[in-house]
Amino acid sequence: MNDAEPTDSLAEWLAGRPTAAGQTLGARLAQGLREAVLQGVVAPGQRLPATRALAERLGVARNTLVAVYAQLAAEGFVVAGQGSGTYACRVTPEQVSARPASKAAPAPGRLTAPALSARGRRYQGHPLHRFWARQPFCPGGFDAELFPHALWNRLLAQPLRQADAALLAAGEPGGAPALREAIAQHVRTTRGVRCESRQVIVTDSTAQSLDLIARLLCDPGDAVWIENPCYWGASQALADLGLSLQAMDVDDDGMPVPPAPARGAPRPRLAYLTPSHQFPTGAVMPLARRLDWLAHAREHGTLLVEDDYDSEYRYTGMPFPSLQGLDSDTAGGQRVLYLGSFSKTMYPGIRVGFLVVPAGLASVFGDASADFYRDGDQLVQQALARFIAEGHYGSHVRALRREYGARREALVQALWRAVPELMADPSRLRLLGGARGVHLALALPARVDDQMLATRCAALGVSVIPLSAYCVGRSHRGLVLSYAGCAPERIAPLVGRLAPALRATLG
Repeated sequence: MNDAEPTDSLAEWLAGRPTAAGQTLGARLAQGLREAVLQGVVAPGQRLPATRALAERLGVARNTLVAVYAQLAAEGFVVAGQGSGTYACRVTPEQVSARPASKAAPAPGRLTAPALSARGRRYQGHPLHRFWARQPFCPGGFDAELFPHALWNRLLAQPLRQADAALLAAGEPGGAPALREAIAQHVRTTRGVRCESRQVIVTDSTAQSLDLIARLLCDPGDAVWIENPCYWGASQALADLGLSLQAMDVDDDGMPVPPAPARGAPRPRLAYLTPSHQFPTGAVMPLARRLDWLAHAREHGTLLVEDDYDSEYRYTGMPFPSLQGLDSDTAGGQRVLYLGSFSKTMYPGIRVGFLVVPAGLASVFGDASADFYRDGDQLVQQALARFIAEGHYGSHVRALRREYGARREALVQALWRAVPELMADPSRLRLLGGARGVHLALALPARVDDQMLATRCAALGVSVIPLSAYCVGRSHRGLVLSYAGCAPERIAPLVGRLAPALRATLG
């Protein structure tokens, strides 16, 4: 056989391979030759064309092919003989022997994706995924018009102009010291939290804070009291770490204190609470129940996880004091871990949260956070520290409080105008919670399929989340609407879209 024949054949095959955007000539040729070996275009043991002959046929520099052959030899696709040329290796023989060189690769549609784990299937099958769409009233909305972009951009740019290499390196365990101090000062002033800056651990979200708590304070199989309905990120994070969720129905005062466990019975390690604004029902836990929870925790050794996710948004009266502060006043602050986040007060993509841990746990939590998750974006942490310390954060939150209060009132009034007969009958449509937060919850009769109703609303261009999607125990029926991303003038027309679906379902 003439040596020109395999050279021409391989050159023609390589020339027909697609080129990825930005891919260099050498990378394209190396990838093409790998595929030629894997797909049997060059059979195992077959000699490859000489680099000079193949380079001439392809119209490329010989040195390019010399480097490509050397790379493939290092990877094990080819082997260079002593003065006798370069030969294809037998790479994954099953692939080569099962597919003749002339046979096309199987169509992508015939390939089977790897099977999900039980945890992956549980995540994929969660009902919340069916209703979460970036449409009006969907939780997690953000109105960019309300954010001080110019100020924030200036604070982000200042560290870059200083050329401080420390900001480009890994941060200190627990987060940037300036941010930890700013957060400590803020929660002491606004939420009555009793802490020093070293007790503040910066994370990237509430879910990561919960993950860290569960890793360090719980073992697989430990029981956790959890609200029903509940923030789905919390229930997912805790269940995925092998904890046993024991759901308790909330009432108008939040989650009730459980009865004392029977003698010898295992006692829950954690209780996850949102006492200042229960998510998603909006209930506020009164002082008497908070004190009862603290007494229960001290007596039975339970740790209370206080998720204070949006307490800044209270539109009548003063915010209630934190559970952590009450614990510090009554028992030294050893039973409560306090969680916070900036996703609702800054912007969803900031990915900065925090937790406040008892003083004796500060060191291990800081080290573990650095080891498990690294130390976050130091530039963003430094900018946020200045944003808080210089008073911009407080001013921004006050402006949001005024705006969100107006949006909540606009939503309530729009519902009364659109469906007055339903709003006037609590047995059909009942407003839950009070004037606080960035979402509104509506209770529906137990007979109503709230997921079917949410599906109808989605078809009308409005995302409402069925209350049952947040349940981890007995199902509750209702709707959750967020107004954070909707300007006041848009709210009434959007509610007008919902009115026919509400009447058809509840009439």
